[in-house]
Amino acid sequence: MDVARAAGVSTAVVSYALNGRRGVAEVTRERVLRVADELGWRPATAARSLRAGPGAAALVAVHDGAAGARAGSTLDLVTAASEILDDGDVTLAVHAASSVEHAAHLMRRWWAERRYAGFVVTGLRTEDARLAALRHLPAPVVLIDEPLVPTPAAWRSVVLDDATAFAQVGEFLADLGHRRVAMLTGAEGLLATRRRATAIRSALAGSGIEFDAVSGDGVDRAAAAVGSLLSSGSRPTAVVTDDDVTAGIVLDVARRLDIAVPWQLSVVAGTDSPACRLTTPSLTAVPYPVHALGNAVGHALLGVLRADDAKGEKAPQTKPVDVGGLLIRGSTAPPTP
Repeated sequence: MDVARAAGVSTAVVSYALNGRRGVAEVTRERVLRVADELGWRPATAARSLRAGPGAAALVAVHDGAAGARAGSTLDLVTAASEILDDGDVTLAVHAASSVEHAAHLMRRWWAERRYAGFVVTGLRTEDARLAALRHLPAPVVLIDEPLVPTPAAWRSVVLDDATAFAQVGEFLADLGHRRVAMLTGAEGLLATRRRATAIRSALAGSGIEFDAVSGDGVDRAAAAVGSLLSSGSRPTAVVTDDDVTAGIVLDVARRLDIAVPWQLSVVAGTDSPACRLTTPSLTAVPYPVHALGNAVGHALLGVLRADDAKGEKAPQTKPVDVGGLLIRGSTAPPTP
């Protein structure tokens, strides 16, 4: 077998490595997958199981407690993308990974097996193992966000243009008279988190308003971080969160500490959802245009999958999706003197 000879292993080891079975050292598995990819080898099992062939792509959602990795928002995104992809006879499969490293491993393996013809990457980090892995593969890629470093020309990015919206949050809270504002963020390495916190900080900088960004990824850590913020001697009078779930945690902790929202504490959810309208009080929120975002991802994915057949001018590498204005509800008000 060519792969076995080139990798310097037995055919049994090749079989175990290509089928994801236990009993093979990770370094050996990676070598076998790399050699198989270089030789253009395609497992018969993958060929039989994927009738869609090059019309199948994968989104690997990382569920490691970081904000932006919720199952509901991912499924809404994929549903919206499928509206576009169905017309192009392309299937977008969703998988879960426990870490970015795990996701990178899955994508390398699936590309070597020819299981998928392209990938969609969400929740980009400052140091992202998925991007490092995909750079070494000739795979079509759509990123949901804009990475800090240049990417291959064939890749496409769909960017939620939320910096302006979060700057508006800062200006809105300043106009209400808040002088101490905190932001409860997700994992520190998330690019979206950094962008949003930077936008609020810049908006508040000229008004002499105190601003503090605290990481609270995961329900337990978020609750602990909120508790520390609201129990401090100089507690903030307004808290902004990365998403709707964390905003709900802020409301719950404030209630337990007998802090009245919005009079003693204003709360702004960084991502709007139906749940924001069902809380008491209802949550002021930054819009989350998941339908428009998903449609844009669908168009971008069709573009990269069909790049070889495209004629004429290429589509722009980055597609921004407008967020819109702040949705003001009952969770924000001027602070009580």
